[in-house]
Amino acid sequence: MKFTFENLGPIRKAELELGDLTIISGLNNTGKTHIVYALYGFLNGFDEQFSGNWGNSFVENCFARIGDVPVAEATQRLRDDGQVMWEMSKELLEEERDRLVVEMVAEYSENGISRTFNASRDYFRGASFRVDYRDESFVRISSSHLHLEAIGGSINWTHDGERISVSLISESPEEFGPHSPAPGYLKRVVVRTYLRFLLGGAFMFVQNPLIFSSSRHTIPLFISELDYVRGQFVRSRQFKERQSNSSPPFDFGPLENIGSYPLPVHDNIDFYRRVPLLAEFYGNETSEDSAGPIEEMLRGRFKVVNDSVRLTSSPGDEAVFDIPLHLASSSTWELSSLHFFLKYIFDMDISRLIIIDEPESHLDTTNQIRLARLLAELVNAGNRVLITTHSDYIVKEVNNLIMLSSGFARKEETMERLGYREADVLSPGRVRAYTAEGGGLIPNKVDEYGIQMPVFDQTIDDINRRARELYTRIEREKGDE
Repeated sequence: MKFTFENLGPIRKAELELGDLTIISGLNNTGKTHIVYALYGFLNGFDEQFSGNWGNSFVENCFARIGDVPVAEATQRLRDDGQVMWEMSKELLEEERDRLVVEMVAEYSENGISRTFNASRDYFRGASFRVDYRDESFVRISSSHLHLEAIGGSINWTHDGERISVSLISESPEEFGPHSPAPGYLKRVVVRTYLRFLLGGAFMFVQNPLIFSSSRHTIPLFISELDYVRGQFVRSRQFKERQSNSSPPFDFGPLENIGSYPLPVHDNIDFYRRVPLLAEFYGNETSEDSAGPIEEMLRGRFKVVNDSVRLTSSPGDEAVFDIPLHLASSSTWELSSLHFFLKYIFDMDISRLIIIDEPESHLDTTNQIRLARLLAELVNAGNRVLITTHSDYIVKEVNNLIMLSSGFARKEETMERLGYREADVLSPGRVRAYTAEGGGLIPNKVDEYGIQMPVFDQTIDDINRRARELYTRIEREKGDE
């Protein structure tokens, strides 16, 4: 799947083709974060577009184009008969899918990018975003199913190559009868599920993306203050409404001064707010296997007590400790959100796109290497992973994991001796790598020896050359004495 960005902050024009593991490197302020934020905003915004006026308008126009009944009438048939069908060839289905993607990206370019960055539309005027999914092997799907908890049933979409069939199925022995879904509710469901059915296979691996922004390490420390300010702001606005002629006890000024951070940061904050509820639901006793690598990096375990996060020593550890998160190291703050995702949200049966902005932040070199292996495990579990990085250690370890995919003598013995597992192995065809430079993205070659990433190699060569020259001059000076 290929995405094109134009006039996006530092980016003049950049093409990004996602692999199973995608790595973007580059110097500071070259547009890496702009790219991943814009991508996340588009993929995360499906529901917002689908459930709003834009989605309704698209579906109404679509139904009019294909010559069938209006959406309201189709919805009524579905409600009365439990099923509705209309003719749609494979070619027409693909035409509608293409039209949907084109109109979605146009809407996102015009309005969505500025919302994602929480910036004025003038700042991103002229910015554009495009997507090409035609090379994906999973474009075509023939069915889609969505559980509707509100009505105790489900809605099914199927396409047999000539017609689309939509069925409403009750999960109880009795039919819906007088408790049939309300027409307004059902119409919203039809619109939303039809749009998801159209996209379906084309975006199945990138729907519901998860992002860890570069600001994630500060969120655990300031979440209480953020919630306090939010509460005070709400009370202030309520007071203003009740006492319009009096000054409120707390005046926070214009609304634009509240919460001026991009969507990825906003979503990271919301995720951390859910952690106590997740901990209460699942319990603190044991970690899932997927969260184990984070605990190994930290040499400790997280637990949630009275809505606050604490770091405790691992069982059997000689150094016993139990401290609040704000007294722990910056690496602990950094890894906490990833830990809770792996413990409470990560599902081996659900594939998603996981975006991590600068995963190496605050990690020592050993943990950067461990993290590279964890990223490979996530990929091998069926996810797609996109990272931006300044870490040559992560890249070099990814190169090692790529070389493990080659055949060589005594491979199993070598892997065991070096501490690698089968879950660490990456084939070069699954990896894409880029360097952000000159207002765009330069693809890096990936082969059986790994990624050729000049931005790191040149810097390392330069500092080694300086070190050799200085060392040689010192030694010569000693010889002259």
